[in-house]
Amino acid sequence: QMTTEQLSWRLRHLRKLAGLSQEALARRAGVSRNFLAQIERGQSLPTVAVLRRLASALGTTVAHLLGEEPPAAPSAETVPVPLVADRIAAGPPAFVNDHVEGYEPLPATLLKTLGVEPSRAVLVRLGKDQDSMADTIPPGATVLLDLTPAEHITPKQIYAVREEAGDSLGCTIKRLVLDPSSRVLILLSDNPAHLPRAIRLRPGQPLSEVVLGRVVWWMPGKHGP
Repeated sequence: QMTTEQLSWRLRHLRKLAGLSQEALARRAGVSRNFLAQIERGQSLPTVAVLRRLASALGTTVAHLLGEEPPAAPSAETVPVPLVADRIAAGPPAFVNDHVEGYEPLPATLLKTLGVEPSRAVLVRLGKDQDSMADTIPPGATVLLDLTPAEHITPKQIYAVREEAGDSLGCTIKRLVLDPSSRVLILLSDNPAHLPRAIRLRPGQPLSEVVLGRVVWWMPGKHGP
């Protein structure tokens, strides 16, 4: 059985291997930086739930984190993924690139596991008022989008959908149902306080103009206790 000292060393080693600061890993795992620092110093033991969140944030498994199995694809490579705010994420790629707030280094193994090409990955910081998927993804979370054009729509998947309000561009995250005959897109929320909405596609309008990409991963916007 792994000792507290061994776990603290291994967690610190894997974090540095992924190119993450304590702040970045804590944010992804939904714990406070102080708590993460205590784990890395061997002063605190994480619960099983926290171990799972830490492993997920590192793009690995609990078994690998505990040293019980090798990584599926060992790699120290990280990929800088652009981070944008939800109110400017719906523009064309050049527009998004002009409004990048920064870059988050994500493990290449994480993107590979999720099936996302690095050039198609973008992080979107949701606003605190984005609570339509609150039962699944909390307001203020940062979501990872795969911008590969969707070949088909499935209600089990969460998508980023383009929104326009006057001169403001942005996106919202929803589950979708598409009626091919009428070309009506139904936007569904996991939060029952939000009613379904409908968007009718114009004749000849490609789906990619409305559906920006798939939500494939997310991390909390606030640190847990």
